[in-house]
Amino acid sequence: MENRRCIIIGSSPDTDIDVIRSYIGNDDFIACADGGHIYAERLGIVPSLIVGDFDSGSRPGYRNTKIIALPVKKDDTDTVSVINECIKMGFDEFLLFGMTGGRFDHTLANLSVLYSLSKKGKAAYMIDKSSTTRVISVGKTVIEGKTGYGFGIFPFACEEAYLSLSGFEYELDNGKLTADHPVGVSNTIIKDKAEISVFSGTAVIVYYNLNP
Repeated sequence: MENRRCIIIGSSPDTDIDVIRSYIGNDDFIACADGGHIYAERLGIVPSLIVGDFDSGSRPGYRNTKIIALPVKKDDTDTVSVINECIKMGFDEFLLFGMTGGRFDHTLANLSVLYSLSKKGKAAYMIDKSSTTRVISVGKTVIEGKTGYGFGIFPFACEEAYLSLSGFEYELDNGKLTADHPVGVSNTIIKDKAEISVFSGTAVIVYYNLNP
């Protein structure tokens, strides 16, 4: 388990399998939320775990894959359920694909998933074709090797967040961001090692390639 990442593949219609392929390593644990197994098949990957209610398709028939079938009517989403299973296995780093686009309420739900993982002390990244999204709390977060990338930061699940930004075009020294004023939009990473220090509150950060 040590140093292994957990890759979770969702079923957003905007999922780009080339993006997933560019991240997956040989030692990664692959799990799918419901229809995410379709994208795993397109990648030529047999996931180790699939969790879902399979309301939009038939249950897959893998022999060596653990499959957990859920009821259609339930409180937790398929994504929450598969992540809970992976947390029980001891994973601390999660890369989430197929979680944005399509229905906007699903994207918002998956932001809540990032928040939940952050509260549990897990490193979690929601990745799509254009951006990487994280939810961060009190402490220091470092972004390396993304010079020239666009960047945005906003309070999340709180009215305000106090933080510092270093290595960005627009820096901040123990300043306040509020939920009703999106001043954290349209920044740029200008150093190879950019740092965000959160002193109170929680924030969602997004960084994206300005020249894809």
